[in-house]
Amino acid sequence: MLKTFGQTFSESSQWYSYQHALIESIKNQIHAKFSKQSNLLVNMTWFGPQFGNNNEYAKFREFTEYYNIDNIFLLASEDPCFFNKEETKDLIKESRASNSFLLGHFDTDYNFNFHSTVIGDLFPNYSNEDLFFKNSDYIFLNYNRKPRDHRTKFVSMLDSCNLSQCGIVTLGNDRNLNESIEEYKDGNWGMSNEFGIPHDISSLGRFNYWQNHFLTIVSETDFEDHLWTFITEKTWKPIIGLRPFVINGQLAVYQYLRKHGFKTFNHYWPHIDIENCNIDDIHKNICDLIVWLQTQDLKQIYLDMLPDLLYNKQRFNEFALEQKHKMENLFV
Repeated sequence: MLKTFGQTFSESSQWYSYQHALIESIKNQIHAKFSKQSNLLVNMTWFGPQFGNNNEYAKFREFTEYYNIDNIFLLASEDPCFFNKEETKDLIKESRASNSFLLGHFDTDYNFNFHSTVIGDLFPNYSNEDLFFKNSDYIFLNYNRKPRDHRTKFVSMLDSCNLSQCGIVTLGNDRNLNESIEEYKDGNWGMSNEFGIPHDISSLGRFNYWQNHFLTIVSETDFEDHLWTFITEKTWKPIIGLRPFVINGQLAVYQYLRKHGFKTFNHYWPHIDIENCNIDDIHKNICDLIVWLQTQDLKQIYLDMLPDLLYNKQRFNEFALEQKHKMENLFV
């Protein structure tokens, strides 16, 4: 027996077909491995008491109150889990299931990265020549669509330190590049123009910006490390696009990347600790890095970094295949 709860993305989303295929694959894997047991699969996309979603959370609570469950499977893949680590433990306890399996971007043996397996299909086939750093027009690029708190605070600090003019900065509902979507795109943009900025999950954006910026400041979805480590296409873009990067987001992302064989860049600016600092210092340290980069020969630093950048791009291709294999063989 397998009962499912949760909601998928709408059919208009570029994630939809991939999310649907993943859920069907997991259902088949559960049937194959646990066919003689009672199983509960919860898609954690927008799942919780704060969401309507056809009362999926309320239905879950009612079901687990009256039925005994052998195995509960929580799936968090394309969107963040809205239960932090402690709340997730409570949810499992509430289900009264004998065994629990946390699939996707939970820090468990069943961890996999969904986004890396998808964007290879969606992205253009960029050549290295397309991606190389051309001119030092912009020290950094920092795209922000949804105005989450950690993003607005960082952009505010950039402004207060007079650093915004050193790079390209967007922030949904506040500032964009004052260009139409058609003028802005280089590739297959997402359908949504919510927050005044296209939801681009399938390209690096305009090439005159990409080729002529040095550092990508990734604005990841989540910020606090008490949440499950969530890595999206935003982090993979500079890796695919041959750029050094720092992250306005969870510090645990750096650890995850290094664990999975990627190069990070703290050693190129050892006097400014970006990757191991206190969470309250992330924004200040990134600003300090921009100030320091203003005094440097960015083309020479880029040439020094190029072996690491090329390695990361190749490692991403390998990693994406590894993640796809894990998704298709979760219980082997």
